[in-house]
Amino acid sequence: MLLKLQNRFFQLLKNFNISYKRYIFNEIDFSDKLIGIIGARGVGKTTLLLQYLKDSSLPLNKKLYISAEFLEISALGLFDLAEEFEKKGGELLVIDEIHKYKDIATHLKAIYDMTNLKVVVSGSSLLQIYKEADLSRRVYEIKVPVLSFREFLEIKGYKFDKYSIDDIISNHLRIAKN
Repeated sequence: MLLKLQNRFFQLLKNFNISYKRYIFNEIDFSDKLIGIIGARGVGKTTLLLQYLKDSSLPLNKKLYISAEFLEISALGLFDLAEEFEKKGGELLVIDEIHKYKDIATHLKAIYDMTNLKVVVSGSSLLQIYKEADLSRRVYEIKVPVLSFREFLEIKGYKFDKYSIDDIISNHLRIAKN
């Protein structure tokens, strides 16, 4: 099963070519062992994960992306899969749509406590996961907001600097002139 999932991931990454990175990408500290990326549907969580995997300097065989929406995943023991992946040299496991997996908190806690894998998960809500097991001290959580108007304009080819509200109040004439 691991080989099938790796091949699916390799193909997915090969065909992935979205270059625009949202500002939140650079604000995430990817050094933590367990990272939870949450946000509403369609905000770009999967894109962010695939960009991270593509940018990662790890060799392809040391990283793995799976979606909890894959039918095969629901029949697997996620901890067993993680353990097998680590035994074969894996270092980075990314699990998308994590909220779709039954008893995920138990699996994540075991992966965190019993492997050396770095794990990044995404989902619409991690609240249910926190209720199931005590992961609060283990998870570095990032909320991905909806696309801002500034980001929309950047995608369309316009580049605007980001200003704080204090900057706008203090320097509005200079900012408007630019």
